[in-house]
Amino acid sequence: MQHKRLDFRQIMKTKYSLFFALCLIFSSCANIVVNYGNPTSNSGNLVIKTTSPVYANLTVNDSLLIGQKYMSGKYVRRITIKNVPEGINSIHFSADSYNLNEAMDKKIEVNVKSGKTNTQLLTVPPRSNGYWVSQTLISIGCIVLLLAIK
Repeated sequence: MQHKRLDFRQIMKTKYSLFFALCLIFSSCANIVVNYGNPTSNSGNLVIKTTSPVYANLTVNDSLLIGQKYMSGKYVRRITIKNVPEGINSIHFSADSYNLNEAMDKKIEVNVKSGKTNTQLLTVPPRSNGYWVSQTLISIGCIVLLLAIK
């Protein structure tokens, strides 16, 4: 059985494909859609957007809708909550602080109107130095892996 040798172009194509796949995996974040309740004529939608992806917990009127186990370890950038009752609703959004300079813990009151979508933008604190060190080490590891592939 003869083995076919890879030429330089095929090797480079493989390296770049692996590099872009790793970049995509490490930069992915989730856009989650959840139902608060059953659809009624007196309900609307609520969209929570963050300025950068975070591991999040979300309660609406003291009902836990999103916890870290639900997200399967993915960052959240946008959460759409369907069928939120019309009127004033209490929202509590918190994020783990292990990669942030400070903990994120926001409590807001949102007026939801029937048949409408209310969007709230939440500002995320800056990333911690430990976060940037870990991201740099991961990037260096990816580059070393790419250079090691022959």
